[in-house]
Amino acid sequence: MIRLITLLLAFIAIIYLPWPVAALLALLLAPFEPFAPLALGIFTDTLYYSSGTASFPHFAFAGVLVTALTLLVRTRLRAGIIR
Repeated sequence: MIRLITLLLAFIAIIYLPWPVAALLALLLAPFEPFAPLALGIFTDTLYYSSGTASFPHFAFAGVLVTALTLLVRTRLRAGIIR
């Protein structure tokens, strides 16, 4: 339940707070919900998309990197704990 509330707060932070606060929430949420940074990045790029600006989705790409790093670390930690 706390994870869901934190995820909802992160989505709300994207709308109302500066992007560094939302990025910090995504990083804090990543160990518990690995795909949260990806979802938040896609939501941010979709929300703030403008056809006249750059077409590269920066926040989604950052979300992919953090998600990949989180999944890599989680698999390494789980394998180390079992031994």
